[in-house]
Amino acid sequence: MSPDPLQEHNFVSLMGIVLIALVAVTSLVAYAWVCVARRRPALPAALRAGAALCAAGATGVYAWGAVQLLRFDITVHAEACRQAVGASRASRVDGYEATYFPLRFGCHVAGDGTYTAGVPGWLNPTALALGLGTVALVIAAAAASPDFRERCARRLRALSPAPFGEHS
Repeated sequence: MSPDPLQEHNFVSLMGIVLIALVAVTSLVAYAWVCVARRRPALPAALRAGAALCAAGATGVYAWGAVQLLRFDITVHAEACRQAVGASRASRVDGYEATYFPLRFGCHVAGDGTYTAGVPGWLNPTALALGLGTVALVIAAAAASPDFRERCARRLRALSPAPFGEHS
């Protein structure tokens, strides 16, 4: 539990996240479009476009959670906590816990832990899965690139010993 028992998200920070995410999603979708439109070489371009779309999806999902928290002001904390912890424990809520990574708002119940409220339960796992998909597609795009394959072949030839009987 943080030193401030009523910790909550900063409105300006959440607005900044939403605005930056809008720019990032737009840019990533435009990049994916350009990758698909060029199509040379086809596989690396498709993988880069997929990575850009996965990154746009992860960013968009995270921004959606920030929007949910923007509308989640102090006037609805008590009701959201009552729904999250149940009516029997609602009177024992002794503080709030807000985090940005993962994005969540928690209602702390004395002796019973913290319950998430305000952010859909699917949001953080979905953003994580899309982020991991982005990383996998970026690695695959790099490996499929002709430049990468040529550099690897050159390094392999440089490392491999000369055949028996040949000396350089």
